[in-house]
Amino acid sequence: MSLAARLSFAFTADGRAAQDRADMSVTYVGRINRKQAEADARRRFEEWRSLANPLARRWASNQIVVS
Repeated sequence: MSLAARLSFAFTADGRAAQDRADMSVTYVGRINRKQAEADARRRFEEWRSLANPLARRWASNQIVVS
């Protein structure tokens, strides 16, 4: 099922889902399948966490995906 919506997923640095203060977040805008977006957000988080450069992590900490 696709939704014309906005979904957000946020994570703390240790990989837990975050409500308030997040170290990394992914926002999806457009027609979105929630399960696919959730899996993609987790994959993006793992990629973000593996970045060795702190500056690169800072710049990639808030991602927006338009579909």
